[in-house]
Amino acid sequence: MDINNIKGVGPEKAKKLINAGYSTVESIAFSSPRDLSMDSGIPEETARQIITSAKMVVRSKENTKGGKLVEILSGKDAKKILGSMDHITTGLKRLDHILGGGIETCAVTEFYGPAKAGKTQICHQLCVTVQLPKERGGLEAPALYIDTERTMKYEHIKSVAERFGLDPDLVSDNVFYAYAMNSEALYEIVHKNLDEVVQNRGIKLVVVDCLTGHFRAEYCGRESLPARQQKINRIIHDLLRIAVSQDLAVVATNQVHAQPDLYGKSENPIGGHTVAHGVTFRLGLSTRKYNMRIVTVVDAPALPPDDAYFAITSRGLIDITAKDLSSKEPVKFSEGLEMEEKEVEKVEEAETIID
Repeated sequence: MDINNIKGVGPEKAKKLINAGYSTVESIAFSSPRDLSMDSGIPEETARQIITSAKMVVRSKENTKGGKLVEILSGKDAKKILGSMDHITTGLKRLDHILGGGIETCAVTEFYGPAKAGKTQICHQLCVTVQLPKERGGLEAPALYIDTERTMKYEHIKSVAERFGLDPDLVSDNVFYAYAMNSEALYEIVHKNLDEVVQNRGIKLVVVDCLTGHFRAEYCGRESLPARQQKINRIIHDLLRIAVSQDLAVVATNQVHAQPDLYGKSENPIGGHTVAHGVTFRLGLSTRKYNMRIVTVVDAPALPPDDAYFAITSRGLIDITAKDLSSKEPVKFSEGLEMEEKEVEKVEEAETIID
């Protein structure tokens, strides 16, 4: 829907809004008058009127869930909308179970952990599973991968797609890509380009891998901490705004730092309270022997802390059991398209734990 449909937006204001990154009606409706004014140069009172008009346009649109949240809802309507959000399967039955169905749309989900914990692997797998048919836990939609560490591998996307019985070339073509070489580039992609791209391409999953890496390298010293946190906070809020306004899921990865204490050493995610309060779901990853990993629900609305176990293979992530974690030897899994008998037994055992 063109922003010229908004009452009070003529060609001149439309140009200012688009240049400031407000290229969709939703991006305007979910913004604050102060931000819109500062970004576009439009007087704040005029910005407030434009936002009010944009909200009226968004309310009139059908088949949108997040878009309805621009207005005050009755408990009955709010319960219906918030309780019917779509989910994207992770491809891991145990993780889907403890998340209430998978990665939720209209939300920002963070995966944090040390190097080699499987953060990027999860992102690759989600770029495939979002394209699955809805009856298999997908949304039949493309993904956008915003890469800050040059970790995206289309060969792996193809391998995971084959495992799920999808056309590898078609799946990889439907994973759009943006490389953010520094924190400013990441901010520009999220703030100025993302709204239009996800709407025009029908994208239902946005991956940011990694959210904090550039900030960690570029903003050094205590004197730069306020500026760093403010920029990270704006990016997270833009991601959540886009997730809600466009009915899509956002997944962001985060690094950790070591913090010595009386009991040895603990690993805490980068970004402090700014990231912790900004994301909707927070999941921590930890490494175990060989290719085995644990993912923990650390913070989530109405969900208790819980663990799921998985193994990393050349064709993506697969469920394992607590028994596998204690194995003294590497656990080998089938990497073919069809699960072999041993792998089927492990999936069934994982389902038994869930039940």
